[in-house]
Amino acid sequence: MKVQIKDLKPNPFRNMKNYPINQEKIQSLTNSIEQTGFWDNILARRNNGNIEIAYGHHRLIVLKKLFKLDDYVDIPVKELDDPTMIRIMANENMNEWDTNVQIINETVRVTKKFLFSREHGNLIKIKNPKAKIDYHHSKEAFQISEFLGSNWTEYRIWESLNRLELIGENKLDKEAVESLPTETAAIEFTRATKQIKTTPEQQKQAIKQIIESGDLSKLGMKSALLDEKYKGKEKSKEERDFIEFKTYVMGCTTEMNKLNGKLGKLLLLEEELRPNMLMYRGSTEARNFDSALRLLISILKGFLGKGETKCQKQIVSK
Repeated sequence: MKVQIKDLKPNPFRNMKNYPINQEKIQSLTNSIEQTGFWDNILARRNNGNIEIAYGHHRLIVLKKLFKLDDYVDIPVKELDDPTMIRIMANENMNEWDTNVQIINETVRVTKKFLFSREHGNLIKIKNPKAKIDYHHSKEAFQISEFLGSNWTEYRIWESLNRLELIGENKLDKEAVESLPTETAAIEFTRATKQIKTTPEQQKQAIKQIIESGDLSKLGMKSALLDEKYKGKEKSKEERDFIEFKTYVMGCTTEMNKLNGKLGKLLLLEEELRPNMLMYRGSTEARNFDSALRLLISILKGFLGKGETKCQKQIVSK
């Protein structure tokens, strides 16, 4: 269908302010179209008298740059409903930006608003959420993942929903966390800010330190946040040591909870395989497991025998 360039509108679910434009892609497309001419790679729909594009936003920018707004282009115009427009936008963005934190957050925000709005919520038929909801799963994350497809795992969406909630509560600085170069770095930074409570301004300064040093490790992020939290304060070393100890205790608790789950599953498996366990008893794996378990028990007895340390009592009181 021939359409004037001026009549092409962006995907209504893509806020162009929140979805940045990849300038390298713009330049590459500009060079390509100048050399070989325009070929359709824009998909659109008619909606309330407008021609809205589902994907091809970078190409549209280049068209407006190289041609007159009154010029016509020949593009496919199909019947596309709102859910399809969102899914196309989500997958286009993943192809263009991969793990850009800003794009992930905005896509999850838009999808959540659409799925759980009064206008559309009852129209979207999704499988029942998983019965088991754990640390990295929620009913919202499951439903959004089912809606968007395989590129959007529950883990990715859960972490994004967590960031969005903290941003909304002014506990996490949006600009700071979305300036990090990888999704993994954003996840670790968010976790660190929950452990080391800092203001948005302190987070911005910490991010500058992190980016300048190039240290995206867990320890690097925690160190930068601690530097900002206790900058210029008296007795900061004592408080800093306490925070680091508390953070390490929290990490140990998480690992022990994981181990408890694995050991519980191991007991169930052992019960099921009991008639055939003779093949296992003398194996290297059995000996190594027994040795590691005895060491763990010895360490745990040491902790239990000492009772609460002064620092542990402080943690409970705080």
